[in-house]
Amino acid sequence: MPNIIEKQAKLAQLRKHPLWWDMPEDAYKEMEAVVGSDSISKEKTVRAAYVGRGYARELIWYSGQAYPPCCVVQPKTTEQVAGIVKVCNKYKIPFVPCSSQWAYNANPRFRPDMVQIDLQYMLTQEFDRKNLYAKVGTGIRYGQFCQACFEHDAYFINTGGGSASCVVANHTVWGCSPLNYRMGNSEKRTLSVTWVTPEGDIVRTGSWAGRDVTMENGFMGDGYGPNINGVWRGHVGWFGAMGIVTEMTVKIFPFIEDTAKKMVPEGVSPESTIAFKTDRVAWQNFKLPTRKALEDVMYEFGDAEIGAAVTKVPVFWRVIAKMKDKEDFWERWSGITKDDIDNFHMCRALFVGYTNSEQMAYEKRVLEDIIKEYKAEATRTKPSDESWFKNADVSGMWSMTNGYSSCEAGQESLRCTYETGKALGKRLEEKYTPPFMAEFGDPGWFQSNDLGHNSYLEFLVYMNVDKCDPMSDDYDPVYMSQMIPWYFEETPEIDATTGFLDFFPASCHGILYQGPYYHDYQVWTDRFKEEFDPRTVSNPPAPFDPEMITEMLPPFMLTRSRRWLRTAKRGKSMILGKASV
Repeated sequence: MPNIIEKQAKLAQLRKHPLWWDMPEDAYKEMEAVVGSDSISKEKTVRAAYVGRGYARELIWYSGQAYPPCCVVQPKTTEQVAGIVKVCNKYKIPFVPCSSQWAYNANPRFRPDMVQIDLQYMLTQEFDRKNLYAKVGTGIRYGQFCQACFEHDAYFINTGGGSASCVVANHTVWGCSPLNYRMGNSEKRTLSVTWVTPEGDIVRTGSWAGRDVTMENGFMGDGYGPNINGVWRGHVGWFGAMGIVTEMTVKIFPFIEDTAKKMVPEGVSPESTIAFKTDRVAWQNFKLPTRKALEDVMYEFGDAEIGAAVTKVPVFWRVIAKMKDKEDFWERWSGITKDDIDNFHMCRALFVGYTNSEQMAYEKRVLEDIIKEYKAEATRTKPSDESWFKNADVSGMWSMTNGYSSCEAGQESLRCTYETGKALGKRLEEKYTPPFMAEFGDPGWFQSNDLGHNSYLEFLVYMNVDKCDPMSDDYDPVYMSQMIPWYFEETPEIDATTGFLDFFPASCHGILYQGPYYHDYQVWTDRFKEEFDPRTVSNPPAPFDPEMITEMLPPFMLTRSRRWLRTAKRGKSMILGKASV
């Protein structure tokens, strides 16, 4: 058995640079003058704390390219953020912003000479209850925000990423939840924004464009002059490669009276939940006779404009909900067959009486008509919620194999969502089972958004994490060589075939792999980077992280991706910003 020292030596052999890099002393002193000595550190123990592991970060860790930053800065104001960015530009030292650090674009990075700008101490949270919008800083997490909304008799989305993810960061990327069915996507909820450009200029959008950043003037998402929201948001988010959004006003939504008293946390983990102490909030599950009926019901809900959320329930969720522990899950799952998957068609709908109980009763009568028309069967449903209002539950999604790959997540039409899920399920079953956990062709989890005008799809793949980790005694390079192509090549190839808009390009799927299918948008990515970030200091190589990982992995992996990477049309490349070590 190799000991820990031997394992660390093995991992170090994969690195291109020494693990630690010392930044110029003059640059450090100038940053210290901006934020104060208590808000900056280059101590190795502090820097090491920012080399984490978590959602998708394993891809960098496993390739041996997880580097600590050269220093950590914790600004508390937009002006301090701008000051740090200007120092980085002066000395050509790259920087990476983070708040909740949910994705690997926030940390760790591929090079040791990066300044980590930790934004979680920017804790602005103000509400305009009358006009239903709120001002938030980058330190505010969904758990805090959703509770504050309850206290103002309002509510908001809570993402699948969980209550610990950052409201501002999530809105600059996507902002998804089943509650998008009524609330719409993040571009509809985002109002005024404060943006620090890659060169350190402060720009305000919407009704903040006049430089007045009081709450009274943050109500509008579009304002004087051209609309630049697309610049700081990018394709699916720049992940810090186009400067830093430091504060934002977002639209919140009216809910029931005395919300905090009627949506009450109960239980102790793992049996925790949000209990509904009102007859104006309820979930309803119902089984459909066929998959076609399940798909058509999504259209019916949108046409009738009823409900607050409507989603497909996979068999997998039902097993997780019933399991007591990992062993119990596998006992239950071992009895599942492909026929079980093919013949299980359950829909889960949330109903809210926004105005009064009469509205609730009306929507349930419409539901009864739909159930009757489609020969559906209503089932018993708990008067509580475990995930979508406040993430009251413990995450059970990891328990089967200790990790999973959410290889597909994004939005398109309902029809496109259905076809993409079927294609992914078929490919996984025919080509990748084993080595991955059997899912028997399940087409993934989907939901209706914007009252049926678009739809969200998520497809999960479960792998044995120990076999993917070079530091594990069970590491299996053959197993790894199967996991990587599924993640980097199979999914984007299916997306290109169906036309599905995945939001993982730039974080997990290569832009250069997909861009040629989508009007060569990667060329525009390069052009914007060249214009706004001429020194290539704003979180390089993002948004080309997957391309960098492709080059770092062994040559026998990702032969298709490498071919595409080298032949895709480009603008002036910004991917090659080299580390100054």
